[in-house]
Amino acid sequence: MKAAWKALAPLIVVIVVAIIPAPEGLAQHAWYYFAIFAGVIVGLMLEPIPGAAIGLIAVTVVSVFCEWVFFSPVQLAKPGFNVANASLAWALSGFSNGTVWLIFGAFMFALGYEKTGLGRRIALLLVRAMGRKTLTLGYAVMVVDVVLAPFTPSNTARSGGTIFPVIRNLPPLYESKPNDPSARRIGSYIMWTAVATTCVTSSMFLTALAPNLLATELIRKTVHVDLSWTQWFLAAAPAGIVLLLAVPLLTYVLYPPQVKQGNEVPAWAAQELKKMGRLTRSELVLAILVLIALALWIFGDKYVNATTAALMVIAFMLFTGVVTWDDMLANKQAWNTFTWFATLVALADGLSKTGFVKWFADTIAAHMNGVSPTMAAVVLVLIFFFTHYMFASVTAHATAMLPVMLAVGTTIPGMPMEAFALLLALTLGIMGILTPYGTGPSPVYFGSGYLPAGDYWRLGAIFGVIYIVVFLLISVPLLF
Repeated sequence: MKAAWKALAPLIVVIVVAIIPAPEGLAQHAWYYFAIFAGVIVGLMLEPIPGAAIGLIAVTVVSVFCEWVFFSPVQLAKPGFNVANASLAWALSGFSNGTVWLIFGAFMFALGYEKTGLGRRIALLLVRAMGRKTLTLGYAVMVVDVVLAPFTPSNTARSGGTIFPVIRNLPPLYESKPNDPSARRIGSYIMWTAVATTCVTSSMFLTALAPNLLATELIRKTVHVDLSWTQWFLAAAPAGIVLLLAVPLLTYVLYPPQVKQGNEVPAWAAQELKKMGRLTRSELVLAILVLIALALWIFGDKYVNATTAALMVIAFMLFTGVVTWDDMLANKQAWNTFTWFATLVALADGLSKTGFVKWFADTIAAHMNGVSPTMAAVVLVLIFFFTHYMFASVTAHATAMLPVMLAVGTTIPGMPMEAFALLLALTLGIMGILTPYGTGPSPVYFGSGYLPAGDYWRLGAIFGVIYIVVFLLISVPLLF
């Protein structure tokens, strides 16, 4: 009965939303599309079937009924417009997205760490040094992200491709296994701490998240405000430092590990390191390849795209025998996450293509008349932050919503545009915590097997509220 209810709930949401008349100013096809998108979100929350299957079904449904739910009458009336080809191009667009492939690359890196034993070796070193208490392990994960963040413009590369492949080797050392009741022993705590941390560091540094750089350009073009690296950091640091210091402890309280401490584990880790002996050839090759990837992600982003760098390293992993093609084919988690996120990227992009996002922003603008600048800024930032539930990419969110929010700000008398622009832009990192698809590393950690869907959505909402409340309480008085 429970399984049947979970399967019916998304369909009921689609039907109920669809039969409600479209709001004034919104095209009927866009409202139908939103109905399908709302059903997808409910489906992802309840998971009557795997998330990737939900995404695949949804893009297929939209493609089949695209004349009624996706394309406007004006588009359909264009001479030479081929509905079938256009709908297929949209449905497959997520599979050509660079971030989707970078997420896939992160899983392949993790596979290399696992097969060579390098991940286990690094995990044992961490446990030997800081494994007496689970909380200190959480802070170790946080510190590593902070050190890498200022130099890695892709948080997927930083957290998904560098940190995750290492820390996924920590839980098994404590008999904590993925997709198993033992996941809560320590694995769930470590994984949530990692993804929650990277969302904060992504907001703290201009160069810690690619959409941050896009945001500065959009701000410059829209409201003619130039934001420097230092200006960004000084504005983000007060709230960011508070959140960074709190994340491991907050997770420890709100999502407590079952294993709190154990003096015997570090001693055991030391013995295991002795048994492993020196670095093997495969470990050494992988270490060199990972360092090359990290160097390209940090210093070569102007010349080599982060995804290209990851694919290049994966090719070398195959060439050198670090992993085999059969190893890659057998990695079900990687292919499942790849399909899941690719379909979500297309579905979220559809909200913009159908005009729903623009209508939503224009509706907000119409209700801002007569509101004080500070209150208007807070309301607009909250709307900007929580509408991230509708996006599977921070880049897409910034592109679609940031110019509109800035334009709304310019209509409010007395609004300090530099401060308002900063408030909006500084939320781009922390908003990624909301959903399992909210930012590049999210699908990686969600696919780890340590964070069940129900836990992820619940924690995402709780941490999202904490993040934005702390951010506004500290940043608004300082900037305004």
